[in-house]
Amino acid sequence: MTNNAQTFDFRNAIHKNRLAGIWRMMTDYRASYILATITLAISALAKTSVYLLLRFFANDVLEQGKMIGATMTGTYMWIGLGFIGLALIEGGGSFLSGRLAAYTAEGITRRLRDFLFDHIQRLSFSYHSATPTGDLIERVTSDVDSLRR
Repeated sequence: MTNNAQTFDFRNAIHKNRLAGIWRMMTDYRASYILATITLAISALAKTSVYLLLRFFANDVLEQGKMIGATMTGTYMWIGLGFIGLALIEGGGSFLSGRLAAYTAEGITRRLRDFLFDHIQRLSFSYHSATPTGDLIERVTSDVDSLRR
């Protein structure tokens, strides 16, 4: 059993408002989840910026002949570097966001699994003798798995 499950009690996370309950469950994982949200926003902003750069390239550079710098070759180079840079920001932000969100989800799932295991161990012998083991395992597994999704 991890120390994290011993220090966190899910009974304290119960709240009438489900979002408040989820926020309480995210103790120790809030920073990573907020960072995942921020990196996702940065990734979306980079994706939007690609279209804005494309509009600038089509309307201003190709149609009107505007230049960035002294030559048209330099302008094409800067536009190309802009596309590459925005693609890197978008891909990196998307990857980091997914990684941090998965870390948060797996941490909360592990915490819940440890809590349920501890709770089942503390149940009386008469409960275990009356309840079919397969039903108990199936219910715990399906509950944790449905929360993870």
